[in-house]
Amino acid sequence: MKILHLYPQDEQLIARHVEMLGDNRYSNSELAASPDIVHVHGCWRYGIVKEALKYHRQGVRIVFSPHGGLEPWIIKERQFSEKLAKTLLWQRRLAESSYVMIVHGAMERDALQQLKWNPRIETIRNAVVTNSITPEAMNQHTREVYRKVMDSNTIEVMAPETLHMLPRLLKAGITGDRRWLEGEEVKNLSESEWRKLLLYADHENVRSTVDRGLSVMRIQVPLINTTNAGSYLPTNYKLPQVGSHDVVGITGEMQRGPLTLRQMVEMDRALRRDSVDDEQLTDALTEKRLCKFFRRILQILTEVTLLDEGFLPAAPIDDRQTKQLRNLLKRHLRI
Repeated sequence: MKILHLYPQDEQLIARHVEMLGDNRYSNSELAASPDIVHVHGCWRYGIVKEALKYHRQGVRIVFSPHGGLEPWIIKERQFSEKLAKTLLWQRRLAESSYVMIVHGAMERDALQQLKWNPRIETIRNAVVTNSITPEAMNQHTREVYRKVMDSNTIEVMAPETLHMLPRLLKAGITGDRRWLEGEEVKNLSESEWRKLLLYADHENVRSTVDRGLSVMRIQVPLINTTNAGSYLPTNYKLPQVGSHDVVGITGEMQRGPLTLRQMVEMDRALRRDSVDDEQLTDALTEKRLCKFFRRILQILTEVTLLDEGFLPAAPIDDRQTKQLRNLLKRHLRI
């Protein structure tokens, strides 16, 4: 991982902390050009916050360490020298834009919990100011947080070849027959890309389908244990399940939301069953006013599970509402 640290270099304690977290594998220009994570230290330098938010708009993930700068006594002290309301506006924006905030003790954690700007707070003691943790342990714990950040909502950071592979694995896993994918090129993914794909499959509860697809396509994957991998998930996240097994029931669940990949996989399976009667299905969907919604789902199925034309009981619709549904599916794991 490429970690770009943004910090006030004239503040010695923070500079020393960053030095302890240093990683010299990449040049400054490489880090600035394409970081995986931007770690912001301190919170009272507008220029640093502005630069961090620029990276955030580009899709880079932010980790924020206030270094005690948002504790009540610090804020109260600033009241006498700065326009507090305006200042805290951009500090709050940085906190809300961060994947996680790292604090160095219980008091700082309590202060940030009271602010309620970000529910994801990790406590890692600061080896610069305490002997209760070694620099090595601090570094290790911080890197575990970085790993957790990058293991979250991995579809956002997948390479194009990984996004290409995912629906093909799902189709092979659903059909159990590689002949459905004859002529399809099998991509060689790096270990880090396989990790992203498998974690996404875990979080969307389609891992068994992906594993079957790997077996069907005879793809050897590096040994990657995702069982105990930590990730940041949406506040109300629940492992996706599907309560219905018929097309109309699954369509109703999709409309009620949230829209998940697990639902798409189960819908594909339901449509492939010989028992589906197109006319009866249309009548049932019409009765429940689900026809147009269902046809938009069909369009998405042709993209995410590569459902074949012969299994489409109606003409797909690809319009603005379809785009919205497509985005809902992609953003299901966004925090």
